[in-house]
Amino acid sequence: MDSLPVQERELLLADAKTRLVLVGDGLLRPGDQVEWVAFPISGTLSMITQPDDIAVEAATIGREGAASVHSALGSGTASQDLISQIDGEMITVPVATFTERVHEGRLKDIMHRYVESLVTQISITAACNAVHHLDQRCARWLLQTHDRVDSDTFGLTHEFLGVMLGVQRPSVSIAQRTLKDAGCITFSRGSVTVLDARDSNRPRAPATS
Repeated sequence: MDSLPVQERELLLADAKTRLVLVGDGLLRPGDQVEWVAFPISGTLSMITQPDDIAVEAATIGREGAASVHSALGSGTASQDLISQIDGEMITVPVATFTERVHEGRLKDIMHRYVESLVTQISITAACNAVHHLDQRCARWLLQTHDRVDSDTFGLTHEFLGVMLGVQRPSVSIAQRTLKDAGCITFSRGSVTVLDARDSNRPRAPATS
């Protein structure tokens, strides 16, 4: 949105609203009619899919992107859960306004490139879930979140990270302990601190997924 010319941005935001979101807030469920496109200002959102009743994150969306774009441009119906990962704010633009403006000007080019990058992120996530050990997947998720917030410390519970990674709490504990022992993070009840993002590339012992 910051990349738009002033006039285009003003037209897009004419009917927009700013909304506070808290961790765990459910914003969309599969089958819901999509009424808005969300542009996070702070915090992060998560697209969740549930094969065989096991919730797994498909993509993380922060201030670099927008949520429910693909549904707004397609069927208009949500196909996945959308929940808040980290407390923050988002701007919601009504679908009618978004679809009217998205086919013209700078917004058209930005959205085409963003949808392409979102598909790439989903593809990489699928590959990561298939071939990487749990501690590596955990490190990737923490780095993605770290990139999107303005602090090395952010709220995170074992239960919520388990949903993001599609595993049970004991497996999350093993992964976090591996990263802590490697000097990558520290954690306490309900929060995690990234000590040095560069350390997340160190070789680590595999954890049980």
